[in-house]
Amino acid sequence: MISTGKEQGFTLVEVLVALTVTALMLTAVYQTVSSASIAREKLAVESARHHTARIMVERIGRELQSLHYLDSDERTRFRGGLGGGDMELLSFTTTASTPLAKEPGLPARVSYRLEIADTDNTSYILRRTERGSLSIGEGRAYKLAEALAAVEIRFLNNGNWLNRWDSQSQGLPGAVALAVSIGTDGDVDAFRTIWKIDD
Repeated sequence: MISTGKEQGFTLVEVLVALTVTALMLTAVYQTVSSASIAREKLAVESARHHTARIMVERIGRELQSLHYLDSDERTRFRGGLGGGDMELLSFTTTASTPLAKEPGLPARVSYRLEIADTDNTSYILRRTERGSLSIGEGRAYKLAEALAAVEIRFLNNGNWLNRWDSQSQGLPGAVALAVSIGTDGDVDAFRTIWKIDD
C-alpha cells in the first residue's frame, strides 16, 4: 500500500487526553451545581426559621404592647415562666386585635404554652390559646411555631432577671426577654428579643 501522507483522525493518545479533560470539566461543573443546590436548601431552611421567629416575635410583642392589666381583676393576671412541671410560657390579657377574636378591640385572655413534639420528643411546639372578652371557658388554640429546640423566658424586676413571674405578688415586670432556638439535630438558629412593659 502506498501512503498518501494525509491520513485523517485522532490518535488514541489524543482521544484519551480529550476524554480526561472532558471528565475533569464535568466533575468541576457537577461540584459547583451540587454546592449551589446545598446552599440553596440551607438558605431555604434558615429563611423558614427566620420567618417563624419573626411571626412569634411580632405576635407576642404586639400583644404585650397592648397589655390589659388591672390589679383588682384576677382575669387580667399576668404570669409566665418555665419550670416546676409547668409548660405555660406566658399568660396575659391583651386588647390587640387577634386572628381569633370574635369581638375585636375587647380584651382577650392569651396563653402561650409549650408542648413536646409527638415526632421526636426533642423539640417543642408553641401553641397559642385565646379566650375572648375575659371569659373563663375553653379558648381557641392554634400552633404558632414548631421545631423549637430551646425556649427561655425571663422577666425584669428592678434590674434583676427572674425566670418566673406572677402579677398577683409582683405586679407587672419592667420587661420580658425571650430566647428561642429553632431547628433540630444540632442545626439550630438562636433568636433573642426583649419587650419593655409599660404600666
